[in-house]
Amino acid sequence: MEEYKEKLVVFDKYDNAVDANIVKGALEASGVPAGVIGDSTANAVWMAPIMVVVFKRDLEQAIRAIYDGEMKFEDYSDEMSREEFDNLQMCNRTFADIALKCHPELAPDSGKAYRDVLAMAKDALAAGKLDALNKILAQLP
Repeated sequence: MEEYKEKLVVFDKYDNAVDANIVKGALEASGVPAGVIGDSTANAVWMAPIMVVVFKRDLEQAIRAIYDGEMKFEDYSDEMSREEFDNLQMCNRTFADIALKCHPELAPDSGKAYRDVLAMAKDALAAGKLDALNKILAQLP
């Protein structure tokens, strides 16, 4: 049996298999090998989070691919104005910067701070609040 020496890391956790598999597909479409752990019936019964994992060497690329990927206004022009689109792009880029600075695999000293900071950043990102994201980013080393 071949032994794998590359370390897998958790890219993110999701409440349902659909979201996790959408992210996995997006990562793979961006050239990042990814897997889903915990999308079984047993996990659903125990309400365990579903994790998307990537190789540690691909983590930075994965973060950039999902949160700071190539977006085209034409793909969103029916849903939002140019100003809203530009704000969404800036929010995504800022969130990617936050995730890169505090992910425990990229910044091992971050520990619990990562979960707290990323939770606040996700809320700000969902609300489209660039000012809040920039304040969080400014507090990081």
